[in-house]
Amino acid sequence: MRCSTWRPTGTCRWALFLAWIVFTVGTVPAFAIPTRLLGTLLVLVYVTVGVQTAGTKLIGEVGGTFAAAVPLGLVTTWLAARPAQPPRIVLLLPGFFTLTVGSLGMRGLTALAGGYPIQGFHDLTKMITIVTAIAAGLLLGAVLAPRPEPAP
Repeated sequence: MRCSTWRPTGTCRWALFLAWIVFTVGTVPAFAIPTRLLGTLLVLVYVTVGVQTAGTKLIGEVGGTFAAAVPLGLVTTWLAARPAQPPRIVLLLPGFFTLTVGSLGMRGLTALAGGYPIQGFHDLTKMITIVTAIAAGLLLGAVLAPRPEPAP
């Protein structure tokens, strides 16, 4: 059975589902995140991936990335404002890394160095656009997050 990254079916869907668990578990020791947050991080990663996947199918890659960044920014800002919660960046990291553009920048630079300027600039422009969508979505989410009531 062959797995396609474009149309995952059967066993491939389970492999993709389990891969996000492995990824999230790996971020815990990599960033010295307390293990008690693993459940929260898994929910954040799966919601982010789900929103990004649905958004990408509906409105394209940049729109899907933006749509996923908004709830990630909102929820992590809201959770971090609660008592006894870690800083926002700790909650944000695994979800953020699910949105990042990965090798798109490297692909663009390689294409430029290899003599393919049109493809190189296309990839670099796409990377910049997606990074901007992530930043704008996280910022909008943080702005929309409910603020805690001040202590009397």
